[in-house]
Amino acid sequence: MAITANNMRHISGDDDLSSIQQENLQLKMRIAELERLVLVDTLTPLYNRRHFMDILERWIWRAHRYGENCGMLFIDVDQLKNVNDALGHNAGDYMLIAIAEILKTAVRRSDILARIGGDEFGILLEKVDPASLPLKAQKVAQAVAAAKLNYEGVEISPSVSVGYAMIEPNVSSAEILMRADKTMYADKMTRRARLA
Repeated sequence: MAITANNMRHISGDDDLSSIQQENLQLKMRIAELERLVLVDTLTPLYNRRHFMDILERWIWRAHRYGENCGMLFIDVDQLKNVNDALGHNAGDYMLIAIAEILKTAVRRSDILARIGGDEFGILLEKVDPASLPLKAQKVAQAVAAAKLNYEGVEISPSVSVGYAMIEPNVSSAEILMRADKTMYADKMTRRARLA
């Protein structure tokens, strides 16, 4: 088939359309990545603190509106500074990523897991009995302690201190975090006393 001026315009129009579609697809991919970054921690594949707090606020409302029993675990990684000082920050990052993976296996699919600080994680537990919260905290600590990590030939034995609090109606998210932090600190002091 001979290429005429009309055919050239048609082919050129198809190329323009294809180019626009590609640019549109790239733009959509960039927007999706930006939306993901708003929700997800940059180091671990977990939610970030901002998204975690938004969900906590919704769960407080659900506790008020529907009387749902939900709880929170507050997890602090023990000895992260020592790992960073002895082996470097890459080793500390490796440990945080590994702990994030361990925590994912220790929770139900309906629970919400996030990295909420440098060495802190949070878990929101749906439909949980208040009496079971200490046992769930203990289970999480045991799952992390059972792991043996190897960073460039050096064995790292991770451990965490875990606190907990119920999500109650008309209690602020800051208060719930403070209650969970308080029980986490008590757990940390108990662990230190055992090691002394």
